Amino acid sequence: MKKPARLHVGDKIATIALSAGLAGEPAILWRYEQGKRQLQELGFEVVEMPHTLADVQSAYADPQGRARDLEQALLDPEIKAILSTIGGSESYRIFQHVDLQILREHPKPFIGYSDSTSVHQLFRMAGVGSFYGPCLLVDFAENGGVPAFTREVFEAVLMADTTGYVYPWRENWTSEFLPWEIANQPLRRQLQPDRGPLVLQGKGQVTGRLLGGCLEVLAMLRGTPLYSTPEDFAGALLLLETSEEMPVPDLVERELRTMGIMGNLSRVNGILFGKPQEETYFQEYQDVIQKVLREFDLPDLPVVYNCNFGHTEPKWTLPLGVAAKLDLEAGTLTLLESATSE
Repeated sequence: MKKPARLHVGDKIATIALSAGLAGEPAILWRYEQGKRQLQELGFEVVEMPHTLADVQSAYADPQGRARDLEQALLDPEIKAILSTIGGSESYRIFQHVDLQILREHPKPFIGYSDSTSVHQLFRMAGVGSFYGPCLLVDFAENGGVPAFTREVFEAVLMADTTGYVYPWRENWTSEFLPWEIANQPLRRQLQPDRGPLVLQGKGQVTGRLLGGCLEVLAMLRGTPLYSTPEDFAGALLLLETSEEMPVPDLVERELRTMGIMGNLSRVNGILFGKPQEETYFQEYQDVIQKVLREFDLPDLPVVYNCNFGHTEPKWTLPLGVAAKLDLEAGTLTLLESATSE
């Protein structure tokens, strides 16, 4: 796996709309500008690609153009990283238009979550590491500034050697919905105490390369070249989280069971499951995870629940494809190598 180069203060970051074109909607533009400004305050230069501020319909109608945005950002030597504006539901439509050789020969950090899972799988196919982490409209555009936890982990993972980096666990969290209306700009979302890591099963320490993303998006990709291969699952630490659609437990159960029938649950070394949005089905998800693992005679497969990635904030930035260690006794996730090259 090729590792993208480390970020530095002053680097140029391109914002990109590979999923929904929401950032360009007139009623949302203030939110985009707020996120851009707050990213600039962290010391980065921010530029838009041609479709970044296209409206929803224009972006939807031009998957080939969105693919060109990605390729152009990779080919531009002044751009050092690519940040997703927001998720959506159909970024995998760009797949047929992307030249994987460009991704392979011009590795740069790509950061995003949710529907960006499809784009991360493109980078995986090209043999390049990418980062399951914050997006512009949600995290960097947070009212009141970028959450310190999100910023500190982002900077630690993308701007330093991460060999031996131990992920902190947030003390407070939120997924409160405040409509993105200019009248709400002064309002901050309410935080509440987090429960910390919950070990559902397993013990000791396990290692593996980080793999995965949003459960519903992975389900969409199954049967396409974008779905991870059995070799990818072998020995991996599997990251799974659910979206703002808050899928019912039966759906989560069925998707996990399908992964089991495919043999993939038996291939991984452990699972990290993100906190569900609004903690909806918080206990029910735990129950179905353990139920399905018992079905496949995996009652001791290490599983840590309530992790700090996905559709709740603040969040981790996780380098996909990088080796990590999950310590179930200490409740820690440690990166065993650098996520970036010099």
